[in-house]
Amino acid sequence: MACALVLAILVSSVLHPLSLTTLADESDNNRDALLCLKSRLSITTWNTTSPDFCTWRGVSCTGQPQLPLVVALDMEAQGLTGEISLCMSNLTSLVRIHLPNNQLSGHLPPEIGRLSGLRYLNLSSNALSGEIPESLSLCSSLDVLALSSNSVGGAIPPLLGTLRNLSSLDLSSNKLSGEIPPLLGSSPALESVSLANNFLEGEIPLFLANCSSLRYLSLQNNSLSGAIPAALFNSSTITEIHVSMNNLSGQIPPFTNFPSKLNYLHLTGNSLTGIVPPSVGNLTRLTGLLIAQNQLQGNIPDLSKLSGLQFLDLSYNNLSGIVPPSIYSLPLLSFLGLANNNLRGTLPSHMGNTLSNINSLIMSNNHFEGDIPASLANASRMEFLYLGNNLLSGVVPSFSSMTNLQVLMLYSNQLEAGDWTFFSSLANCTQLLKVNLGGNKLRGNLPPGSVATLPKSMVNLILRSNYISGTIPLEIGNLSKTSLLYLDNNIFTGPIPSILGQLSKLVVLSLSRNKFSGEIPPTSLAGCQKLVALNLSSNGLNGSINGRMFSKLNQLSWLLDLSHNQFTESIPLEIGSLINLGSLNLSHNKLRGKIPSALGACIRLEALNLDRNLLEGSIPESLTNLKGVKVLDFSQNNLSGTIPEFLETFTSLQYLNMSFNNFEGPVPIGGAFANTSSVFAQGNALLCSNVQVNDLPRCSTSASQRKRKFIVPLLAALSAVVALALILGLVFFGVNLGMGFPCTS
Repeated sequence: MACALVLAILVSSVLHPLSLTTLADESDNNRDALLCLKSRLSITTWNTTSPDFCTWRGVSCTGQPQLPLVVALDMEAQGLTGEISLCMSNLTSLVRIHLPNNQLSGHLPPEIGRLSGLRYLNLSSNALSGEIPESLSLCSSLDVLALSSNSVGGAIPPLLGTLRNLSSLDLSSNKLSGEIPPLLGSSPALESVSLANNFLEGEIPLFLANCSSLRYLSLQNNSLSGAIPAALFNSSTITEIHVSMNNLSGQIPPFTNFPSKLNYLHLTGNSLTGIVPPSVGNLTRLTGLLIAQNQLQGNIPDLSKLSGLQFLDLSYNNLSGIVPPSIYSLPLLSFLGLANNNLRGTLPSHMGNTLSNINSLIMSNNHFEGDIPASLANASRMEFLYLGNNLLSGVVPSFSSMTNLQVLMLYSNQLEAGDWTFFSSLANCTQLLKVNLGGNKLRGNLPPGSVATLPKSMVNLILRSNYISGTIPLEIGNLSKTSLLYLDNNIFTGPIPSILGQLSKLVVLSLSRNKFSGEIPPTSLAGCQKLVALNLSSNGLNGSINGRMFSKLNQLSWLLDLSHNQFTESIPLEIGSLINLGSLNLSHNKLRGKIPSALGACIRLEALNLDRNLLEGSIPESLTNLKGVKVLDFSQNNLSGTIPEFLETFTSLQYLNMSFNNFEGPVPIGGAFANTSSVFAQGNALLCSNVQVNDLPRCSTSASQRKRKFIVPLLAALSAVVALALILGLVFFGVNLGMGFPCTS
């Protein structure tokens, strides 16, 4: 027996390409390579005091126990750092490298191509950079290559497409550029390709489209162009196609190979034209059909056979006609997107019952008319309901059963409130975040207590342009998470409630075009310190503008509009604390005094409207700091002095109105003043111009005339001085003459 064993070892040593001595050397080399990796990648889980490296965490070996060889490294999410060292290529028996979700950096070394037996390489979700080494194509046994979610750039090596055993390729979410290798898809084993989220361009290769084994293709979010190859849509094996967010053009190819295994088709965000092919209605395994954001026209085809469809998005196209009734009866549909088309018709009364799984109903910006079906109250899984900007009418139904509702968008219709039951029903929508009912015909007062019961989770409340009257309920102060509040263009009356100051997270507050009266609450709005836009225009507000408020609202950056009110007194100096403000409108008030120099500190102003007040004095020199201003309106005040020449240096200025004041002197002619169609200065009796500016009189004195007017009096004065000197000289000479020669009789 022992002799037989010895004989077997001898035969093995002869037949095997490596002698036992070589195997021993190779095993020692493996240990040295692992120790090298430990030091380079900061591996802390290996107990290197143990001589058996096959027991180290994540290390797998094969071969004889006395002469082990490393065949696999599995260390996902182990906090590895540093660069992949060349010493990894010394583990020549490696079959599997699995190191995703670490912090590995640097380049992938070209020496990795020495691992001729490598079948699996996964370095996804690290911080690798550089390019994919061409030597990877020498790993002829490679079955899986995953380098996703790194910062790898450059082109995809052309010879990767020649790896005959490659079944899965994932290079998504990198910085790859150039074209997809034309031979990619030539491998008879290729089943999955993901190149999404890169900078790839060019067309989809025909080899890839014709790949007979391909099941999954993801190319979205690149810059691919050209038409979709027809062969791709007629594959007998493919199950998912993701080519969204590219520059693909042409028509969607028809589907001719049935039965098809395709269950997910994502073409959103391209430039596809033509119609939605009717053959898509025969893809009976489809669960997702997403063709939004293209240029498709025509009618929506019949999809009644797609009983398993869960996601349908045809929004942002030019589709027209009536929605096929079968779509409203797809039992598993959870997402229906038809927004931004030219669709018409009414919403079926039963849709809330037949779409029992609907989660998102997105139908805004169409021409739907009629009532909102009361049956929608039965859609208890609804989270996102978008029906805005249609022709819907009737009373808004109750939403009391939609306990998961997060977003309600019914703006720009002809909806009515009835007894406002719907508004009170929102109390049951405990997850509600955003409500936009603007631009309807709700009318009447907000019911007592209805605002108090609104979910505290609400962040956006938009009720603008609805003919709502009465006062703002004090309970509005309970909406502590609200960031956007639009109540403008209604008929609200009374003072602005000071309780608004409790909305500390408010970012935009618009109360314009109502009938509010009284003064701005002196300290309350100062509590809204996150405001970037405040619009109180077109009301009946009066009194002085409280400057202390501005020192607290220094986050205002978009808009401050107090125009079309009855504010008096002067512009507060604290206005200069709004250093980030982009637009300031104080026009159409009764403000007095001078324009404060502090306005010059608002260096980000793009629009300044102070027109139609009672302001006086000159334009302060400090406004020279407003280099980026585009609109300046000082018209219809009592301002005086000259028009500042620094306005000529405002290169962004597009509109300047100085009319109907008391300005004097010549109008500057450089910069924006050269464009006479954008400068208005009429109604200033003492202004003149050397060029034609909106019927201003020409200055009567040119530069040369002014020069002569200055020189002539100067010469006259000099002549008089010379004449006087001459006379005095003669007198002096005569006196001296008399003294030297006295008269004799």
